[in-house]
Amino acid sequence: MSEKIADFSLKHVGTTYTRNEEGQVVSYLNFEGEVSAYGGVYGTMKVVENFTEATATGGNCSWIGEALNADGTRLFGDGEGTWDQTPPDHNYKVKMEGEESNGRKTRSEGAIIFGEPARFEGTVYIRD
Repeated sequence: MSEKIADFSLKHVGTTYTRNEEGQVVSYLNFEGEVSAYGGVYGTMKVVENFTEATATGGNCSWIGEALNADGTRLFGDGEGTWDQTPPDHNYKVKMEGEESNGRKTRSEGAIIFGEPARFEGTVYIRD
């Protein structure tokens, strides 16, 4: 198994919805929080869906964010992956692979949980 970097729990701080040139709905979900291995983390998950398929229970997603490290440095991170839902529950399993601006490859597994408060939580690992 891959080495664990950190567990995370990020608070949902807002979502923006737009439509692209193909008429698809593009959702940008913003999250923030403190993560032990990174410091302050701020990021956006992007989800693209067909307008006429609001009942979809899975699809692709991506992540871009930054960490404000305790030593005063910054670190960018990104990821590409999938989300899956089991209706009627509004919790979404998310799996992504990505990298950090320092070159480290990562893998994350987690969930977006629409409760009070809504949050994105899970674990990030080093990927070979």
